[in-house]
Amino acid sequence: MNNIDEIKNEDIVEGVLAEFSRLAEIPRPSGHEKAVSDYLYKLFSDMGCRVVQDGANNIIADMEATAGCAGKPLTILQAHMDMVCVAAEGVEFNPLTDAIRLVREGNLLHADGTSLGADDGMGIAIIVYIMKTLASHGPLRAVITVDEECGMTGAENLAAEVFADAEYLINCDSEDWDLLTVGSAGSGDITFRKNFCPMRSGLQRLYRLKVSGLKGGHSGEEINCGGGNAVKAAAACLNLWRRKGLAFDLVSLNGGRAKNVIPSAAEAVFFCNAAQEALQKEADEARQEFLSVYGSTEAAASFAVEAVAAEERPQAMDRYQKDSLLDLLMCLSSGVSAMSQLCPGLVQTSANLGVVRTVNEAGRNGRYIEVQYMPRSAAEGAIGEYYRTAEVLARLTDFELHAGRISPGWAERQDSRLAQLMLAVFEEQNGWPMRMATIHAGLECSWHLQKNPRLDIVSIGTSNNDIHSPQETLELDTVAPQVRLIAEVLGRI
Repeated sequence: MNNIDEIKNEDIVEGVLAEFSRLAEIPRPSGHEKAVSDYLYKLFSDMGCRVVQDGANNIIADMEATAGCAGKPLTILQAHMDMVCVAAEGVEFNPLTDAIRLVREGNLLHADGTSLGADDGMGIAIIVYIMKTLASHGPLRAVITVDEECGMTGAENLAAEVFADAEYLINCDSEDWDLLTVGSAGSGDITFRKNFCPMRSGLQRLYRLKVSGLKGGHSGEEINCGGGNAVKAAAACLNLWRRKGLAFDLVSLNGGRAKNVIPSAAEAVFFCNAAQEALQKEADEARQEFLSVYGSTEAAASFAVEAVAAEERPQAMDRYQKDSLLDLLMCLSSGVSAMSQLCPGLVQTSANLGVVRTVNEAGRNGRYIEVQYMPRSAAEGAIGEYYRTAEVLARLTDFELHAGRISPGWAERQDSRLAQLMLAVFEEQNGWPMRMATIHAGLECSWHLQKNPRLDIVSIGTSNNDIHSPQETLELDTVAPQVRLIAEVLGRI
């Protein structure tokens, strides 16, 4: 029995949402976390914690054990402060300056036209609520990291001393309230880049090809849901025109929001002498080819060609550069490549073509094309295969290759006392067994384990749907059960 057992579910939800609402007011896209880090530093300091803000802006906050619990093992509660900031088409939103506007509808919490940031603002809110509320506990340490979504550099750069004296770590960054995560995939970070010298096109009409309406989603958790990739779809349409001998000069090709998000929209601007009706007919053919593969999932996909009015004629890529870009995009695989042989239904290896962008303005970095690509696998050797393939593709298409470091995987621990404790408490509290799995998405736990291989780690979280998208929602009735689960486990520890 702990004091949180005596608090009504609705009061727990309101208390957690109060913490989350304050986070939602602070812009916190990956790479821009200083303001939210400063806020958390003051918040934990006001709670009586001993707080360190390290050079990366990670927050490490220690709370002393309550009376009679000083000899208990140190438990780390961990989450990340950055979020994927995306807006729906047509919604004006500046992720560097604008707050997230929360909308509560029945059991769901979502944002007004943008991603919600429950990944992982809800993890922070629950940690803060528990540390403010729980009356009896051993020594606790909150570790709130930066840059989880883009590179996990916050977790990577944490000092080993943060974990050296801890026995247990509860990561609060999973997305299903009844799933206990005990392992996760590793991932890679690959970027192709090519500078180009623009040319003046001799073709007369300026058009835009817009591929939209795809489902998109998280490239780890939703890569096996049968959806398409808008960047690949746009490239396939342009490649169809190329195969048919249609002359066009590419001005730009842009799509995707982050390398770990499946693109739901992409667009190409190009010159061509053909009539708009003829181009739309060809785009309709490309759409039918796309639907023949993804139609059961992507029936709402749109391939639209529209005329573009421009006061000044933009410059285009030369045709060699256009062809090399299309060759690269057509050759990069995107989707599931292997399923686990040990865990039925689990993706072992996949890749996501997350971003293509064209910077067509003279500047310090010149005019360039960039393609961001992210492989994942539970087998690190499989990620290495993607890196070696990328080397060949870069050479064949004359792109520069920037191969980032490989994030390690987190292998499940067969003798985890913390996992068994979580499973037992969950079933006692809810009346049915908790699911347990290794997931295909990446988690910071893999980096924490590098710092202290003895750590007993699990990951849990509220039910967050459609994360990294404007459709992101939080199921409010999963908040109180998560709080009660963590509180009881801390009490038993």
